[in-house]
Amino acid sequence: MEALVFDKKLELQERPVPEPEKGEALVKVRMAGICSTDVEITKGYMGFRGILGHEFVGGVVEEINIGCGVCESCQDGLERH
Repeated sequence: MEALVFDKKLELQERPVPEPEKGEALVKVRMAGICSTDVEITKGYMGFRGILGHEFVGGVVEEINIGCGVCESCQDGLERH
């Protein structure tokens, strides 16, 4: 994925797609905004180094068929049936 990274200078970098932990969702970012906090960070605010753009619009892929995890179908790897 592409990320706008600040570490003493702004740079567009290729980064690995994060792996969500159990109970988390991975959001596919469609748009990200740069706010005044991000601008201040580039001037040294809070000594922040990292990915900018915390104001975003995105989506989460949802599965409509969720298995119980205990029945024969689920045990056979057919959680969506």
